[in-house]
Amino acid sequence: MTIDESHKSPNKNFRPYGAPIDLIVIHGTAGSDSGDLSWLLADGSDVSYHYLIHRDGTIHHLVPDVERAWHAGKSSWLGRDHCNDYSIGIGISNKGPREAYTDWQYEAAAQLVQTLRDDWGIPWDRVVGHCHISPGRKDDPWLHFHWPRIFR
Repeated sequence: MTIDESHKSPNKNFRPYGAPIDLIVIHGTAGSDSGDLSWLLADGSDVSYHYLIHRDGTIHHLVPDVERAWHAGKSSWLGRDHCNDYSIGIGISNKGPREAYTDWQYEAAAQLVQTLRDDWGIPWDRVVGHCHISPGRKDDPWLHFHWPRIFR
């Protein structure tokens, strides 16, 4: 797995002191590879992920894991609000429910998720979609996302 470290998003800040990193949130972007990257790097877009995965499987590391990326918005997991405080966000470029994710994206996501789980001690049941932490507000990574392909 190769991770591009050359781009850094300004859309981030510090996590609350002592907040454990114990959740991984998968997002679909509903955009293009270049458009997604440009938006996440734009000062003032107020959106970022820790990682962005393009259609060819390229992984961009945009925000250091120990910092808070602005990916979840209003969110809650198991009664705990503000998921940005304790999660790592992974965006996967695609056009939304109209476009399937590529084999390269699934392979890159599987490897990245496993690495993050190992690095932070995150159990499988704490790898979720944006739709799970913001139900009724967000639908991504959409129903066509094949979860077993990252839980290998």
